[in-house]
Amino acid sequence: MKFASLIFLLSLFSGIYAHAQAGDLLERSFSGTSKQTMPQAARQEIISQAYDKVSEDLIKELIGDERYAKNKSAINNKIIKNAAHYTPFSKPGELLPELPAGFKMSVAVKISLKDLKSMLQVNGLLNENESTPIVIPVLNFIDRVEMSSYRWWQGGDKDTKVFLLNQGRYFENSLRTSFQRNGFYLLKPQDSAAHLDIPMPFQNEKLNIEDSQFFGQYFNASVLLDGQVQINKNPQLANAYRIELRISATQISNSRPIADVSRKFDTEAGIYEVVVDKKMKEIAEAVASDLSSQVFEAWQRGSLGTSMIKITLNGKMDLPFLESFKERLKNQVAQVRNVRERLFESGKYSFEVDTAASPAELMQKLQGMDLGGRKISSVSEVAGATNEINVQIN
Repeated sequence: MKFASLIFLLSLFSGIYAHAQAGDLLERSFSGTSKQTMPQAARQEIISQAYDKVSEDLIKELIGDERYAKNKSAINNKIIKNAAHYTPFSKPGELLPELPAGFKMSVAVKISLKDLKSMLQVNGLLNENESTPIVIPVLNFIDRVEMSSYRWWQGGDKDTKVFLLNQGRYFENSLRTSFQRNGFYLLKPQDSAAHLDIPMPFQNEKLNIEDSQFFGQYFNASVLLDGQVQINKNPQLANAYRIELRISATQISNSRPIADVSRKFDTEAGIYEVVVDKKMKEIAEAVASDLSSQVFEAWQRGSLGTSMIKITLNGKMDLPFLESFKERLKNQVAQVRNVRERLFESGKYSFEVDTAASPAELMQKLQGMDLGGRKISSVSEVAGATNEINVQIN
């Protein structure tokens, strides 16, 4: 029986060790004291303090002090009490007497940042948005057959655009349903005469960054849907038509695209308004669901409320090292949400990073990264560029 127990413990340790080796772990140190008079009780109390304090500090780095304070009870009950799920290894130091009574000890704790982020996501604590995110659609409806167009923010004579208004209203309803299903609230400005309050300088055919910022602030929205729904004649079939949709979702706070759809749909031959209306009712729900799902995935990753920073590595590097760098960046830097490759050239490799950190904070984190034997010799901002960092690898 003892032999079987020993085998079980060895297997358990091997599993933990394999987990630690499978992904990079972030190491944090803690020094604590205990008033316990018995060494074993003091050791356990300080180790527990280490898990609590290290977890608290790291979670604050991930979500900020304000969100931590507002969600402290949920974090303690759902995350920190289950610290074993993301802390596969700890190493207590020597237990020393602490005058006038008790003991003191240091503890090294290794944390799986990936597992901690996952727990925060599952419990809805990683995302920066505390209230229901608001989505504002700003879509062009263009009819190339009857040579007409409709944009709700421009107002104008609606009596001559009844067909496009109906298509826009149906599409807005489909978007509202799909986004609501994923926890977002989509405004329907077409039904609220919102155009009456839009200043003339912002009634543009195509929105620029300043326009998007205005719409976001005015409607208190987090996400803007921009693009067009265009109806053309089908060039290959008489009396048939083609609906083309190109819509992108933009995070208003930093004007960064987070989702997009681009689709073409052909109607059957028939009376123009009848076949187009039929096709729109067939496709609207699927398109809206695709777009809302992409935005929801960005929200789940914690990408909303972050900014995009470009990191360019310079030096001689092979593919395994680049893959390792990407994983280490996500696992060692708490504020990094996601990393995407953008440009690979000889001796120059660029990544785009979703992060809640500023460029200065990210530069500091990069300088302290463990690259498994390789070293970072310099980290600098790109002169004249915004949110770009150069890293020299030796």
